[in-house]
Amino acid sequence: MSPMWNVLVGGLTAEVWEHYPRPEPDTVLPTARPAAGIERLSFDTASGTLRREGTAAADLRSPQYLEPHPTLPVLYAAEFAHSARLVAYDTAPDGALTPRAAVASLGTMAAAVAVHPSGSHAYVGHLVDGVLAAVALGPDGSPGRVEAVAPAAGASLHHLRVTPDGTALLVTDFGRDELCVHRLDGDGALSGEPTRIRFPAGSRPRHLELDPSGRAVYVVGESDGALYVLDAGGHVPTAIRSVQEIAPGGSPSELHLHPEGGTLFVGVRKADLIASFAVDGAGGARLRATVPSGGSSPRTLAVHPGGRHLLVGNWHSNELALFGIDGAHRLHPMSVPVLLPSPSSLVFTRR
Repeated sequence: MSPMWNVLVGGLTAEVWEHYPRPEPDTVLPTARPAAGIERLSFDTASGTLRREGTAAADLRSPQYLEPHPTLPVLYAAEFAHSARLVAYDTAPDGALTPRAAVASLGTMAAAVAVHPSGSHAYVGHLVDGVLAAVALGPDGSPGRVEAVAPAAGASLHHLRVTPDGTALLVTDFGRDELCVHRLDGDGALSGEPTRIRFPAGSRPRHLELDPSGRAVYVVGESDGALYVLDAGGHVPTAIRSVQEIAPGGSPSELHLHPEGGTLFVGVRKADLIASFAVDGAGGARLRATVPSGGSSPRTLAVHPGGRHLLVGNWHSNELALFGIDGAHRLHPMSVPVLLPSPSSLVFTRR
């Protein structure tokens, strides 16, 4: 099997700074400059070589979040923009992107997209107005009819995940300090009112991860810097089980499990760290180690499907840092970071 992979990187484009100022400083690139769109890199897992190949798509605004179709060579991008869209691309083996279709997602500043395991629907959450949109997908993955859920007062949606069996959509609402569980019918359509799990006031639950055991869900609080472990049944959370601080003064961004399970990696902005937690799948979580993120403000991270590498997008310093993962799931810096403006979302695709 070839060791070559593609890495697709979404970032924030120029127009976003007109109403969403970029934090200072931009520490590496000669001038503070936004992304051009979706960038493409090649990654050799055998040598650990990460090489920038150019811009794969520049016909969209601030692709804040990227998500692949579960079975088709189609990539979806959520636009972090006023009058946001869900944009679909055909993906070639070398990572090249060809526009397929785009639809208005009926909200402002789309922060995340999730796709139903059957490929029947995509779901888009919006940060500014809290709109949740369900987008019907055709057999070829093209987005079609869009239905929007009226937001609750003060809603601000940040992350979405569909349970592996396709029966529920989990949504973090950091405006209302809630995790919402939306039931899905057999076709993937939203069904009924959501169940809401309250978090401490001001915690701002941001990003979530599902344990493969189905018995635990992990959530990070952006403002309180905490890792929350929730009890779950069939991947559906029921209540908060435990809370622990990740790093003093830190602001967590994303968290991802190792493909083998057992280890949870968390990006921590302000502290500029990657934290590793040992998790047991039954609700236990213990901080194992922290390492520098290889740059400033780790906004996004992704574990390679092979489990031997972690890629970190450091937003303020405009660079991607690569880490090796050893057999004990410890992180080791590899090579020199790759300069890349405004990395906000990462997706691996096989060549």
